[in-house]
Amino acid sequence: MKSKLTFYFRMITISCYSFTVFAIGLCLTIIRPFHPNNIYTISRLLASKGFDILGISFEKRIVKKDLDYTQPAIFMSNHQNNIDLFVGGATIFPNTILLGKKSLLFIPLFGQFFVLAGCFLIDRKNPKRAKESMLRLTNKILKDKISVWIMPEGTRSKGKGLLPFKKGGFITAVNLQIPIVPVVFSSYAKKLKLNKKDSGKIISKILPPIPTKGLTLDDVDELMNKTHQLFQNTLEELDNELSNLT
Repeated sequence: MKSKLTFYFRMITISCYSFTVFAIGLCLTIIRPFHPNNIYTISRLLASKGFDILGISFEKRIVKKDLDYTQPAIFMSNHQNNIDLFVGGATIFPNTILLGKKSLLFIPLFGQFFVLAGCFLIDRKNPKRAKESMLRLTNKILKDKISVWIMPEGTRSKGKGLLPFKKGGFITAVNLQIPIVPVVFSSYAKKLKLNKKDSGKIISKILPPIPTKGLTLDDVDELMNKTHQLFQNTLEELDNELSNLT
């Protein structure tokens, strides 16, 4: 009974907290619409108390802290479930916008904040519109010198392991000749125990940038496969580490 109360209390509390943060975010984006740091500001606020509410221990690792992350890049992370909001929020860098699916627009409050924050929505069910969206994103990166955060799996894995990657982000990186920065979240879907005092631990590991200078569109498949394998190896490494701790 106590474990159920803990779970429901957390779900109600985190929902109220998230609603409040996105309400603040919507106000912020109305004041300064499409500012490249809107997402960074609100994401950090969301993560600042989110882990405490959920009882999650979180650790962020940057493999090479001396690398310059201020230049435009394509950040890529694996996608598991809604807790990605907090994990990504604690990991995201300034001057970075998000790429999300069109259906996010219909989520009350969050969808409106997402658009006004300057993020991009893509209609994956319509290849022509998806291609046009990626072209507009490419132009925005060039014009505003910003970075973009993409989840190349395209959908939540929900504990099923790393899913196949989609090409869009890799094509954009090669076209712009900007690096890909892999961000790997340890597996937590189906592993966290949100009904306990200590729900579990998540590690976010930011790997060194993968350069794309000199690559062409003919290299996209190889680049994507190598990146996927890097994600898989890192994910297994983090999961093994957490399993040993347990």
